[in-house]
Amino acid sequence: MGERYDFTDVWTVPVDIAFAWRMVDDVAGWPAWWPDYRFAEIVSDVRHGPGTRWHVKVKSDLPYTVDFEFTVLAHEPPAYVKTRVEGFFEGEIDWRLEQVSPDQTRLTLHEQTETRWALINLTARIGGRRLLVRNHESAMRRGELGMKQAIARGYKPPDLDATIT
Repeated sequence: MGERYDFTDVWTVPVDIAFAWRMVDDVAGWPAWWPDYRFAEIVSDVRHGPGTRWHVKVKSDLPYTVDFEFTVLAHEPPAYVKTRVEGFFEGEIDWRLEQVSPDQTRLTLHEQTETRWALINLTARIGGRRLLVRNHESAMRRGELGMKQAIARGYKPPDLDATIT
């Protein structure tokens, strides 16, 4: 049995919900703004929405790369997406988006996972769990900062209506 984690991270970004949704929904674009995401590709015949399967590689502060796949279970634009994660860890991750003002969106990422790599589980059990949690927290901070910096630079997610700024 692996180590269980339950994370909730909240970001607030300076764009409307439609724009924020396109950034979240375009997983292939995550490596362009989220530095910990080194690789992302679709590995399913379904290209968008429920059933879409992504293979990703993530490298944070610790000296290993997390390799996993996630499958979209629920897809409710522009407010909610839920995924099933398999690989380095297993569980579910979802994003909830909420428009808090005309130019501000709150994104809540909720992750309930269990690690599957024996070395990481051993590390957690012998006192390294806090280190692993901090690693996650660092990755989330870089994700939020990366999203905000990309927006400030004029990043436009694919298929975004040109009238949305």
